Amino acid sequence: MSTLQRMFPSLTTFSDLNWEAVTAEYESEYIDLSFPEYLQQKAADGDCPTYLFEIAYYEMALFEAKVSEEKFPHQDGVYLNPTALFLSLEFDVVKMIEEAKAGHVEVIEKEHCLCIFKNRQSEVKAVNLTEEELKVLQLLEDGPLKDKSVLKKKNVSELIKQEIIFDLT
Repeated sequence: MSTLQRMFPSLTTFSDLNWEAVTAEYESEYIDLSFPEYLQQKAADGDCPTYLFEIAYYEMALFEAKVSEEKFPHQDGVYLNPTALFLSLEFDVVKMIEEAKAGHVEVIEKEHCLCIFKNRQSEVKAVNLTEEELKVLQLLEDGPLKDKSVLKKKNVSELIKQEIIFDLT
């Protein structure tokens, strides 16, 4: 089994990739790109379906969240979880992978934004975000808020409960 195949296990479920040929091409011609970027380029060229690069980005984000050594905040303020990664997707890759594990391989189109992060218990989570939640999170992109009155108008309790936001005020 190739290293890429181990790093991106769901791709084999959703395609008949010849891992030996893909690995050789990637390592010889596209090594300056991440593997998901390589698949994105291949999709743009019409050489693979677009959902493959989305699955690859998802699996890469899961790995990055898992190995993240970002420290959680401890000073006063309202913070965005420093391990949070965001994916804008056209396919419901989480559901596709879950269904495939149950023996039902299907491609599910669903435009959405997914947040992948590690909580304080070191569990990696993936949560679909609404437009309203994304607006709240954008307020925290540039650093913590000392005055959370800006957030009082927003429903942030679920984001805090999920640990996408840390409220240390």
